[in-house]
Amino acid sequence: MMEKNGLAKLVEECGELVQVAAKKMAYMDTDAHPDGQSLRLGLEHEIADVIAACHFVRETFDLDMVAILKRAEEKHAQFSRWHLDKNA
Repeated sequence: MMEKNGLAKLVEECGELVQVAAKKMAYMDTDAHPDGQSLRLGLEHEIADVIAACHFVRETFDLDMVAILKRAEEKHAQFSRWHLDKNA
């Protein structure tokens, strides 16, 4: 049974993504982590897990997918602008 309507799983998956992202930050110039993990593969898996958990929570709480996607597009554009500004 999914606890707390999937919110607990979402938090767990977000934590796992934070963990692998922190490893990548520490080893930015390589894919290999000393524990033998491929950081690229770890990021791919954990991002996928977070997306799956987000979809489950969205369905469980009947959240508006159109509004979510609109907000995601807006945030992506903002992040892209910040990245370009940093590299200018």
